[in-house]
Amino acid sequence: MMKRLLRSLYGEATNSAPAIAPSAFSLNRLAQQNPGLADSFMWRTNAVPATGAPLFLHLGCGEQVLDGFVNLDFIPHDERVFKWNLLDLWPDALAGMVEGVYSEDMLEHFFHAEQVYILCNINRVLQPGGVARTLMPSLPRLVDYSADYKPEPGELLHHAFGVDTGADALNMGMRFSGHRWLHSPQSLARMAQMCGFDVFPTTCAVSTVEKFNGINLRDESNSLSFANDLRKTRSLTRTLLMPQRIIGASPVEEVAEGVQLLVAIAGRPTVEYLIPRPMESHAVACVNIRSSNLSSFREHNLKSLLIDDVHRDQPWYFDETLKSRPCMNLITHNQLPLVIGDAKTISKLVFSPTAEKGEYFALGCAEVFALE
Repeated sequence: MMKRLLRSLYGEATNSAPAIAPSAFSLNRLAQQNPGLADSFMWRTNAVPATGAPLFLHLGCGEQVLDGFVNLDFIPHDERVFKWNLLDLWPDALAGMVEGVYSEDMLEHFFHAEQVYILCNINRVLQPGGVARTLMPSLPRLVDYSADYKPEPGELLHHAFGVDTGADALNMGMRFSGHRWLHSPQSLARMAQMCGFDVFPTTCAVSTVEKFNGINLRDESNSLSFANDLRKTRSLTRTLLMPQRIIGASPVEEVAEGVQLLVAIAGRPTVEYLIPRPMESHAVACVNIRSSNLSSFREHNLKSLLIDDVHRDQPWYFDETLKSRPCMNLITHNQLPLVIGDAKTISKLVFSPTAEKGEYFALGCAEVFALE
């Protein structure tokens, strides 16, 4: 479907180019030769776990497999763990099917906009009133810890990493084991509300949901963790948009379902996505455009976005340093006014996946999450 669509779209392009030579770059060939590298620039739709009701998910379980949960992780270590990538597409079939979601030491391993994306998807799979329980390191506690830091024998950061000052302890704690974005209670509450949740602070051991009680690995007394129950109070919709027009790029190959490789035949190619009905901007929680530029680590400002042709001379540029995967191109509710000004609705996304002619990029759908 994607292949046929892009062929028809290419017929509308304002530029033309000869057919791609057999020696040109192939993402399919790379997937055969080096699948790990190819996966860095691709994405998939997560499969639906085979399970009955009641359905409780444990996200990013690692080796902590919980009975009575569907345990999900992107690296399943045994047959009890279902493979799931939180930044892949979440299947529609799971929407509204889940009673509760549990995660510990998971959310902080993603950047801010990616956390919004994950919470939006959690909202969609939860039943009305369902709870997403989150435990994670506390940024204020880490700040307090670093202020009083003394490198004594046996102290973890000193013993394991040679840390000997409070500032280094703060930085190491921020980044320990892949931490990307830590929260205070206020910042987590603000993010959760953006995604349709009310927040109820709890201890690490005791939840407002009995099933979540006593399954924590860490608590307040001997760690820097804090815990909250995020209760779904507003539902989110996800609108999937396929490209409607592609200008300045030529299709190369279909890579996977919904993933196409293209090459720029002009500088600053553009991809247009049309929203079927104008969407109220105040309700939009986040927008994600699935596209990875295979040269995205070479320099900044390769990808940009315009919405409804607002600020045409000042497009939004995506920062490649604030993402875990190249295919995630996210705008959150807080950033949206910087792109659309005071516009009350949005109806068209104009995405530029690369800057230079001859660059290759993978392209797929756009996702728009909005509060009902």
